Amino acid sequence: KFQRSRAFLFLNEIKRRFTTSFGDTAQTAIPYAMNSEFARVLATEMKHYSESKDLETISRVHGELDELRNIMVKN
Repeated sequence: KFQRSRAFLFLNEIKRRFTTSFGDTAQTAIPYAMNSEFARVLATEMKHYSESKDLETISRVHGELDELRNIMVKN
């Protein structure tokens, strides 16, 4: 199962990499203009986020923090 927190980590990383690579150029580009340049980055990150065991630990810790935050709010 692909955890929600892992999905958001992935999306944030893709956003960071895309804006770092293309910056303001992306605002005026035609659809799919960066596809050939960015496809390799996207494929690499997809593989990394779907296979990485470190991310499971990060996702677990995020879940525990959310649980702790909910307990603290209730008290």
